[in-house]
Amino acid sequence: GKFEYQVANSCILYLYQLDCQHIITVEGLHKAGKLHPIQQNMIDYFGSQCGYCTPGFVMAIAAMFEQKELTMTNQTVKNQLIGNLCRCTGYESIIQATLAVDPNTVPQCSDLFPESEMVADCQKHSIESIQIHFEEKIPEPVVKYFYNPVTIEEAIQWKVRHPDACIVMGGTDLSVQMNKGRIAPKSILSLSNIPNLDQIETTATELKIGAKVTWTELEKYTQTHLPEFYKIIQVFASPQIKNVGTLGGNICNASPIADSLPFLYISDAEIQMQGPQGSRKVKINHFYHGYKQLELQKNEIITHIRIPLMQEGETYKLYKVSKRKDLDISTFTAGFYMQMQGDVISKIRIAYGGVGPVVIRLALTEKFLQGKSFLLEHIQKASKLARTEVTPISDVRASKDYRSQLAENILLKWYHEVQSEASLIQVA
Repeated sequence: GKFEYQVANSCILYLYQLDCQHIITVEGLHKAGKLHPIQQNMIDYFGSQCGYCTPGFVMAIAAMFEQKELTMTNQTVKNQLIGNLCRCTGYESIIQATLAVDPNTVPQCSDLFPESEMVADCQKHSIESIQIHFEEKIPEPVVKYFYNPVTIEEAIQWKVRHPDACIVMGGTDLSVQMNKGRIAPKSILSLSNIPNLDQIETTATELKIGAKVTWTELEKYTQTHLPEFYKIIQVFASPQIKNVGTLGGNICNASPIADSLPFLYISDAEIQMQGPQGSRKVKINHFYHGYKQLELQKNEIITHIRIPLMQEGETYKLYKVSKRKDLDISTFTAGFYMQMQGDVISKIRIAYGGVGPVVIRLALTEKFLQGKSFLLEHIQKASKLARTEVTPISDVRASKDYRSQLAENILLKWYHEVQSEASLIQVA
């Protein structure tokens, strides 16, 4: 019965994703012609020079004050502004401008607009599917289609009629490619208005994540329940991206360096898909057939990701290597799952990303380690074997040789960290 306001990048949001949403730009923050307290502080604390980036900072800060549970500290401000780039002012004055704002003087977005009328209007129209087709005449005549359904059944029926349609959930990668002119889809199917795909459910044995669950929601959940995965999500993207991007989109994008995949691989997760013949589940280890080649059929849609919960005696660790810590595309990723019986490895799963056309499980290395004692000499031999299982390439992020060395070294890093943590537990 009310709006929830979040910051997002306008440059990669298309109109069809914004049906039944209330959009506020920097011009909408003033009230009765008076500057918003954040805008005034940016002036008072010299937080703006060229002004090009200032509207983005102002909107990101305004979104921070919508989060009542957020405590304003130097670090939380930095975390929230990580997606905003300043080239001339310097961040210190912008951070000081933010910390100096009196929260009691900041109006909530619901105070600035007649929200009840807009909510009623959006509720009325959000149950209506939208289908648009139009002719684009430049550079050549072509008919384009867009569909925004309100049920999964409608979405599947439309996908059957338009098998080559691009499915959009958050669009944080697809929209960039469209903006850069790399792709020009003739048909787009948006899942924005389909309910029940944005929920996280847990049972005693399984975690069920809707394909539309955003990275922001995942971050909140994992901080308490999956702290190792939370460490990866923390440095994954900016709030502007996390608020829009989804787990389902990360999986469908099929990048060999997608940050969610090592965790899903070692968790032995299942992808649940729905098509005209009904629902089916496929282990993620069998979901990718090659670079950008998916098990997903053209008339199917991913609805959920099912992850078995870790049981007692099971441990996992995740790694991301990139040129900088925050907000960077991965150079190399890795995940390790292990179950011990005494000092013997009874189960082991190892997944690497960035060393081939898809994320891979290291079958030979796993087979070598299973049944062996968790000793450095065994891990050293396994690390040499792991290097033989990868086929990396050289690109702008790293050389083939560097990635090959990482494939070997990460096993040693994993061993020493697990041993260190075990020692701490024993001392405690």
